[in-house]
Amino acid sequence: MPVFIDPRICEKQQICDLMNVCPRNAIYQDRKGTVEIDNDKCTACMLCVKACPYLAVKLAKDEDELGDFIRKSKRAKLNRNVHIAKIYGSRPGRMGKIVLTDSNFKKKIGSKIPTLVNFWGAHSGVIAPFLRNIEKDYREGLKVAYIKVADNPKSRKKYSITSTPTLIIFKKGKEIGRLEGIRPKETLRVWLEMKLNPRIW
Repeated sequence: MPVFIDPRICEKQQICDLMNVCPRNAIYQDRKGTVEIDNDKCTACMLCVKACPYLAVKLAKDEDELGDFIRKSKRAKLNRNVHIAKIYGSRPGRMGKIVLTDSNFKKKIGSKIPTLVNFWGAHSGVIAPFLRNIEKDYREGLKVAYIKVADNPKSRKKYSITSTPTLIIFKKGKEIGRLEGIRPKETLRVWLEMKLNPRIW
């Protein structure tokens, strides 16, 4: 059973969870950054179908249906933001104001005030609206910052970032909490409370 990745939905990023979960290394990126599947290697194990948070991966019954998927993706328009909003309840957002880089990272996270860093990459836009609300809720008690993983390989390597989004809370330069992948809003909120107010828990 051939597998198809809808290019209208897929987010071209260097870090893609699908490439991590495929046991046959059948998922790869071409020179343009498009995520593709080598159906000669694929065993239709369904792991990639389950792993894609945007539901961009589809399993075709046969080669004919695969052809139909490909033709439809080229002819029919699809509003990616509307598609994602149907899944998560809100459209993806953009990175916030405080942007970190390899060169300024250490200095920016050294504050006594906890800093929540979003290692930005594939799928990060989904949790962006939540992070903006968190920043407003905590006001002076929490800083929210962003670092684009693809542009900052040193930070990516140092903090062992293998999937995005990855959220790490730093206090005085030390990591005090980490959460990987897209999570429901309530899960994110409870995780933050547990890390920032451990005595309550």
